[in-house]
Order: sequence, then structure tokens, then C-alpha cells
Amino acid sequence: MARGKGKRTPTLALVGWAILMLALGLSAGLVLGQQGCDRRDKPAKHEAPKPESKKPEKKMAEPKAKPPSEAAKPQSPEPAATLPRLAFIIDDLGYIQPELVTRLCSLPVPFSVAVLPYQEYTQDSADIAHRMGKEVMLHLPMEPIGYPGPGHDPGPNAILFNLSEPEVRRRVRLALDAIPYRVGVNNHMGSRITPDRTRMGWVLQEIKARKYFFVDSRTEKDSVAYDVAEHLGVPAVERRVFLDDDKAFPAMEKQWERALKLAEKDGFVLIIGHIYPETVEALEKLVPRTKGQVRFVRAGELAK
Repeated sequence: MARGKGKRTPTLALVGWAILMLALGLSAGLVLGQQGCDRRDKPAKHEAPKPESKKPEKKMAEPKAKPPSEAAKPQSPEPAATLPRLAFIIDDLGYIQPELVTRLCSLPVPFSVAVLPYQEYTQDSADIAHRMGKEVMLHLPMEPIGYPGPGHDPGPNAILFNLSEPEVRRRVRLALDAIPYRVGVNNHMGSRITPDRTRMGWVLQEIKARKYFFVDSRTEKDSVAYDVAEHLGVPAVERRVFLDDDKAFPAMEKQWERALKLAEKDGFVLIIGHIYPETVEALEKLVPRTKGQVRFVRAGELAK
């Protein structure tokens, strides 16, 4: 009996160890299985996050596209750009008191003024016009037919027919320097000079050297000033209408209407008037009623 009991003891021990090992194995299997599940559910630290888990970046808002019908629609030009152009120059500033010049320059449209040199109010007139946004020109005195008779005096240091070439050139430069802010030139009187190609060549070469434009006032029907300017490459334009040969308002109104018809026909027109109180008053009436019919420009914009 004692021998049989001793044999069973080792056997029971082995069975116990086997059960213990089985339990440990089951426990290890459960732990390892759980870790495997965790690895499948969560990305490893060294792996990049899956694309679907990445938050989209914020983008700058883009302008909304126009509907096809609107985008395809051509842009129509500005109405003013399609209107005929009208430029007017007011001559003879320089001897008129500044109050009338200020009143003239208060007109709310672009235009040009031509200032006589060597006059009492030459500097004041140019200052006022420039400050109020108007284009300033030299009104260059030239000899008229009938000089030196009454009413035919162009003023001091004028361009006279019998002067030498150096003296003509000197007087042109002197007159230019007398007018501040000048960007162009037109002739004051000059019916004896403007038909002469030689003398107009001297004058216009000096103007070209300063890179200014020239307006032929057409005080003489036989003037060649525009042709000479064109030949020399000086930007130039010709006067088409005199506004105030007759200072009565009905007469000026008629000339203004004539200018509007020329502008409509040719696409542009240049008018010249003078610094008379009657002319300023007429322009205060004519300019507002003309808005929408023409585009007001400075004389320099018509010179080509």
C-alpha cells in the first residue's frame, strides 16, 4: 500500500503543473489577442495617419465666377469715350484783372487758356488757371497785316516780319520763359507771319525744342503754320470756330451750335474765344447745356 501511494504523488503533481501551464497559456493567448486587436484598431506611432482621418486645410475664398451669360457679355465702352471731343481756348489773358479769370476758370470742364506775355496780370492769370486745373498756353504776339496802324499792335517783343532769324528765335524763347506752366503755344494776331514758311519755321523749331504743341489760330486764311508744324513733327491742331467775333449772346450761341455740328461730323472741334465778360457769361450758359453731347478736352489732347 505504501509503495502505490508514493507513485500517485508524482502523477498528481504533473497533472497540477499541466493545469497551471494550460491556464497560463490561455491567459497569454487572451492578452496577445487583445493587443492584436488594439494594433488593428489604432495606427502604430511610426505610421502616417490615414488620409480620411486628416482634417481638410482651410482655403482662401475664391471670387465667385460670373454666370456664363454675364461672363460672355462684352463690356460696353464708357459713354463719354464715344462722344465727339470739343476743346476751347480762351485767348488774351494777362491784361484782364484776376477776378474775371477766376470766374472763367470756375467752369467745371477741361479747357485751355492762352496768356499774353509781359502784361500786368500775366503771372496772376497763369497761376489762377493752373491752380484751377486748366491748361496754360503762351499766346505768342506776332505781327498782323496793317501793323503798326491802330488796332494792329501785337504788343511788346512781338515776332515782326523784318527781324533777323536770331532775333526771332530769341523773342520766342523770351516769351516762352515769361509764361509759367505753359505746355503749348498759339499765335496772337500774326496774319503777316503765319503765311510765311521761313519765319514760321524759325518759330516752330524753338517750340519743338521745348517739346510743346502748337495751335494755329487761323487769323489768316492763307496760314501755313499748321503745315509747317506737321512737316517739323510738332504736335499741332487748327482752330475751326471763333466764338465771339460778335459778342452778342445769340451770335455766340449760333457759333457754338456750328461747332457742335463740326464735332459730330469730324469727331472733334477746336473753338477759340476771348476773355470778355460777355464770353464768360455765354460759356456759363452754353457749357452746362452741352454736357452729354460732347466730351470736353484740353487743346493739347487734340494736337497730333
